[in-house]
Amino acid sequence: MSAIIVKEVRQYLTTVTGLLFAAVNLFVMGLYFLAGNLLSLNPSTAPVMSNVLFILMIMVPVLTMRILSEERKLKTDQLLFTSPLPVWKVVLGKYLAILVIFLIPVLVSDFFPLVLSLYGEVSIGESYTATLGYFLYGAACIAIGVFISSVTESQIIAAVLTFLALFATFLMGGIVDILTSGGNKLFDILLVLDFPSRIENIMSGILNTGDIFYYISIIALMLFLTVQSILKRRFTVSKNTVKFTVFSYGAIALAIAAVVLSNYLISLLPEEKTEIDVTGSRRFTVSEEAKEALENLSQPVTIYCIGTKDMLDAYDERELSNTLERFDALSKELTVIYKDPSKEPSFTEKYTDSSPGVGSLIVESGDRFRILNSYDIYESSVDYQTYSQIRTGYDGEGQIIGAIGFVSTGELPKIYCLSGHSEAELASYTALEKAITKNNMESADLNLMNVEAVPEDADALLILGPMTDYSGDDIEKLEKYLDGGGNAVIALNYTEEGTPALDALLEEYGVSHVNGIVMEGDEQYMYQTPMYLLPEVHECVLTEKLISARLLALIPESSAFRQKENTDEALSVTAALTTSDSSYAKMNVTGASTGNKEAGDEDGPFDIADYIKREKDGKITKLALFAADTLFSDMVNETVGGANVSMVSAALGDMIETEAVSADIPVKSLIGGHIAVPYGGALLWGLLFILIIPAALLIMGIVIWLKRRRL
Repeated sequence: MSAIIVKEVRQYLTTVTGLLFAAVNLFVMGLYFLAGNLLSLNPSTAPVMSNVLFILMIMVPVLTMRILSEERKLKTDQLLFTSPLPVWKVVLGKYLAILVIFLIPVLVSDFFPLVLSLYGEVSIGESYTATLGYFLYGAACIAIGVFISSVTESQIIAAVLTFLALFATFLMGGIVDILTSGGNKLFDILLVLDFPSRIENIMSGILNTGDIFYYISIIALMLFLTVQSILKRRFTVSKNTVKFTVFSYGAIALAIAAVVLSNYLISLLPEEKTEIDVTGSRRFTVSEEAKEALENLSQPVTIYCIGTKDMLDAYDERELSNTLERFDALSKELTVIYKDPSKEPSFTEKYTDSSPGVGSLIVESGDRFRILNSYDIYESSVDYQTYSQIRTGYDGEGQIIGAIGFVSTGELPKIYCLSGHSEAELASYTALEKAITKNNMESADLNLMNVEAVPEDADALLILGPMTDYSGDDIEKLEKYLDGGGNAVIALNYTEEGTPALDALLEEYGVSHVNGIVMEGDEQYMYQTPMYLLPEVHECVLTEKLISARLLALIPESSAFRQKENTDEALSVTAALTTSDSSYAKMNVTGASTGNKEAGDEDGPFDIADYIKREKDGKITKLALFAADTLFSDMVNETVGGANVSMVSAALGDMIETEAVSADIPVKSLIGGHIAVPYGGALLWGLLFILIIPAALLIMGIVIWLKRRRL
């Protein structure tokens, strides 16, 4: 069989066909790689491999049209009947020879993720899984081409029929939708030929053994039919005898049935047994926190999804359909119902006057419900190169668990956001506001000047960067609340006048506020500039998620804290974030003449975030301190994958006891990494993969062909 492989590979190389196929494929791949990765700074090559599938419909017929039809035309196929090799080995050898040619562009494309990794963080697993999907798809297309080449002696007819067959499989999903639009589901059987839908999971980052087996079974079936096609011209079949050793309609029927049945049986296996999530953020895997929350669900909850599964996939919301399917299987109390808006356009009217779009959810239990719009589930940001919105994060798992907790509980914990001292408004920090809502906590503004005391229903206070100090009366109210077992999340910025009264209150809890701007002297602990801190992360209630997910916190223009000597056993102060020994705080910011250390500046290291717990008279007080409120800005928080806001979620989760189903599940990134490719570098790599390598392959093929003609 090896002799056949070598002979066919040499034939492809000496007739230019093989290298022309490789050159055209690489040219198209290179174009998409330049536009879709290098210039758009997308760190995953999965979209590239998905977008170039169409080229196989054009190039595979050219590659396979002569493999057996030429043998038949030249009558050399008679040698197959007298060859000492079994016919199946001859067919397999020819097929493997074509795969060798197909592997040329596939192997070159394997360098795409490596090139991107030179410029940042890349999801290697996701990228190479997509390459595997491209290879399987192409291998199945080649098997179809080999079979069609065996049934005709005309290369042109073989090429045309192969193109039509591949074109039909490419559009089969749409064809079935048209045929079944009237309600007749009989044509759903044609979905077994829907090649693209089988590859969508792989291209999305799900390595599904069922999808892999599907393509392998198609390849095996096509090669079996090819062998039968050849044997048909050699043998006849008795009407009274079924011969499975030669051509037989019974053998063909049995083979097709075996393929259909085996694929069906694999589809019945639990997804957790057949799927491997290779995405960097594990966005197709249900977190342990979500599983635990669903186990604690004790009353019926219904999730209405606006749109069908097919609609979600069409809207590129495969993560959401995956989460809904897995949640539905994890809890007997949970029911997922899909509502087709084209068939039930008025369904949402009893819940809202607006019209939630496809991908929106309505979570309901009893007389309580919460609507989750698509923009709640998917986070987006502006791509400043194209000035378009791109999805950056998937928060479906956390939002759904939060909504389940909301509808399955009674009174919600209440967070009061202090105002009246130029504090930042909670609404200005979208991610922080969403995190509080997702964790089933209500928020309200509170001006201490307008009340006699902190309301009794306050489960925690939120103080975001006051620019003016609190009055003595306000401090008394805060002190009384905290002494009574109150909780608070406090972020203090540098201010020119300072906040001495509030600082004095914090000193009672073992921490002094350094009213300056911290400059980091160690490049390993800064982001681009000394004022943008990447502090060291320590084990603490606030940082459990950061450590488990290997995330960093980013703190811009931060003030600082120092721990005082503590002799009170009832008081514990734990540093969550600290600067390096090379850091210093500029105390006279307005009068500073340089960013370097000057006289009067304080030496580090400093605490940037602390978690405090004090027990007094049987009352437990908990404080989460941050040395800046700017870390909660959406842009800064997004830069570190939501790590900054997750610290507040962790603090509130530890401070407040609730009976609601809940889980602190962070947003899962859809980016798969971050890269920064210089424009000149992008053009050079594009030149290599679009022109230089394809041209070299094509020239090589022409030279080999010319030399062969002269012999």
